[in-house]
Amino acid sequence: MEQEIRNAVGLGSPELVIESKPKPEPEPKPTVTIYDFGALLSKHEPPKKQK
Repeated sequence: MEQEIRNAVGLGSPELVIESKPKPEPEPKPTVTIYDFGALLSKHEPPKKQK
């Protein structure tokens, strides 16, 4: 009976392969906020001409 349960669950089958380790998750990319974008624009904008 116990062997039948193991076979039904799949514990006795050699087809099951245990994964050695999970795939590493990709690192999250840094997000840019609207404030970072505004600071970047103001830093690199050309100097204003004085009249």
